[in-house]
Amino acid sequence: MRPRNPCRAVVLGLSVLALSAIAPPAAAQTDEQRAGARSLATQGNAAFEAGRYRDAVELFGKAESLMHAPPHLLFMARSHQKLGEYVRAREAYLKIVKETLPATAPKAFRDAQLSAEQEVRELEPKIANLTVKVEGGTSAQNLTVKVDGAVMPSVLVGVQQPIDPGTHQLEASATGFSAAPQTITLKEGATSSVALKLEPDPNAAPTPATPAVAPAAAAAAPSNPPPPAPAPAGEAPSSANSSLRIGSYAAFGVGVAGLAVGSIFAVQSASKRKDADAAYEQCGGDAGCRTSNPLSREVDDLDGSARTAQTLSIVGFALGGVGVATGVTLFILSSNDKSARASVQPWLGVGSAGVRGTF
Repeated sequence: MRPRNPCRAVVLGLSVLALSAIAPPAAAQTDEQRAGARSLATQGNAAFEAGRYRDAVELFGKAESLMHAPPHLLFMARSHQKLGEYVRAREAYLKIVKETLPATAPKAFRDAQLSAEQEVRELEPKIANLTVKVEGGTSAQNLTVKVDGAVMPSVLVGVQQPIDPGTHQLEASATGFSAAPQTITLKEGATSSVALKLEPDPNAAPTPATPAVAPAAAAAAPSNPPPPAPAPAGEAPSSANSSLRIGSYAAFGVGVAGLAVGSIFAVQSASKRKDADAAYEQCGGDAGCRTSNPLSREVDDLDGSARTAQTLSIVGFALGGVGVATGVTLFILSSNDKSARASVQPWLGVGSAGVRGTF
């Protein structure tokens, strides 16, 4: 019988430990989530054994999203390491190492933590270090540095940072500047530095400059600019003027109606007052018209009707005056002659009303 591959045996053993560690119930997960995590871990283990390390990272990552277990992270770290992604592998290992496990943690969790401590110590010397510097273009704005097409955080420019061994493409650009791309190949554990020099980009669009006004030209400029040219004669009124003109017509209509109503009630008031005077004389006048006389009540009724008509007449004249004043104002404002000025003010008096103003 052919002997078993010891690495394969370790992988299978840790896989079994991971699956058994998920078995205990947890209040935060449902039965469906725990079952799904076990299924994903089993598939991830199979992908790892088959050398499909990218699939293994994805499957164990999904299992971890359903239920946390250090063995999930351990297999993810090992898969990243197999792919040459040493920086990601170390971060996954460190998550396991830094985790504080409770005293009741399953043995599989503790074994995964011990394995992570040992494996990360073996991995760290293999990680390369790179410093990317940018020279030139001291006045450049919007500096962007890319490593393998990914934008580097600005705080890391000029600072040594861990990077995976292998070949890397470096780029730098800024507003109006660009640097020639550089390619660098780093061995395991190597430390290197690359300087990207910004040069004016001949293909960059020129930044429009705001022209400065020469002092002599500024002094020669007239302090008071000429008034705007008057609008051509016969120019059609704007839409705003048209609206004002329509409003003036409506106000005129209200004013005319108010004046008409005031006039009608004024005539009625005068008529009732005349009838009251006649009835008063028939009642006996100042000497003989008493409350006992039946004509006295008629006189009072006629006086009351006269007063009511007079009040309505005043209201009508006031409304008419305001309407006419508003109409005149709007009509003048709607005129294209902006120099026109109007002053219109309605007035009220005892038994009379009207408008006065200047145009």
